[in-house]
Amino acid sequence: MNLIPGSGMEGKAVMVNNEMMIMNDYEISKMTRAIVVAKEMDYSSRIYDRTGTYLSKTTPVDLIRQACLEAGVTYEGRRKAVIYHLKYEQQTPIIISTWNGISVFPTESPESIDCCWVFYQHVRDTYAITKNTTKILFQDGFELIVPVSKGRLQKQMERTGRWVSHYSNNPVYC
Repeated sequence: MNLIPGSGMEGKAVMVNNEMMIMNDYEISKMTRAIVVAKEMDYSSRIYDRTGTYLSKTTPVDLIRQACLEAGVTYEGRRKAVIYHLKYEQQTPIIISTWNGISVFPTESPESIDCCWVFYQHVRDTYAITKNTTKILFQDGFELIVPVSKGRLQKQMERTGRWVSHYSNNPVYC
């Protein structure tokens, strides 16, 4: 296995093949790029991390809920705050940790099988492949193709950026 020493993941993952590892106790961090619904049998999430690709039995939204709790907040509370301040009731972006600068947004309804959770701080650019398929280019050169239009993905990026800016510029939150 090729895990980065000091990443906190040593000894916690089991290699499935040359590309993926099983990690049922995965914790979202600054290294997490995206989480999608797993297509593999017996798994709920496929996690794209800067240290590798992982499979987990925990659903994407439950991984995000756990990360919020680790940061001392709730997913539901974060979601309610966005709805209250910016009126984004659907596909609501979530700031998981202000301290670590971790923000995520869904590409579809979180209940949708096609929902991909994209970590805002890692996205460099997006490219339309077809009308409803987009390639995300991450800061480190990693690419991920998602089943969503470039327009919708850009709208989600803008909404997340607006919320991050609103949240970080408000003295009540700092």
